[in-house]
Amino acid sequence: MAKSFPASGFGAHSQGFVVEFKSDKFGSWIGNFQLGPTTFSAAYDHPDAKRIVVVAGGNVYVVDPETQMAEESGGMVLSATRLKEKNALLFEDCTNISLISSHGSWQTKRLSWDGIRNLTISGEFVVGEAWRYDETWHEFS
Repeated sequence: MAKSFPASGFGAHSQGFVVEFKSDKFGSWIGNFQLGPTTFSAAYDHPDAKRIVVVAGGNVYVVDPETQMAEESGGMVLSATRLKEKNALLFEDCTNISLISSHGSWQTKRLSWDGIRNLTISGEFVVGEAWRYDETWHEFS
């Protein structure tokens, strides 16, 4: 039987994003993650090499396979980029960007009213364009 996330049980009986985990303590087990409002779902090794980052319909869960526990850390994610040289994951949503690394995590303040595009990594900077209140695209870094 699949373990439902979030732990509150919301949506526990509906099909979510299903992920199989392997752990020393529990062997193989299944997690059913409640979908958020976007169409983006994926699973990544956490930069700390111990946990797994699951994105289910834009909802982000950081899962410890050894305890079968998950922390929720955001929603509305539209894409994720693995930054191998930084050992990090960069997430984009409709209004900001966030990062999970082996050193912790951060999130920008609101960058956009409703949309980010042309997101690239340039050296130490994340560069892109954000949709603003005047209905035009503005570059940020």
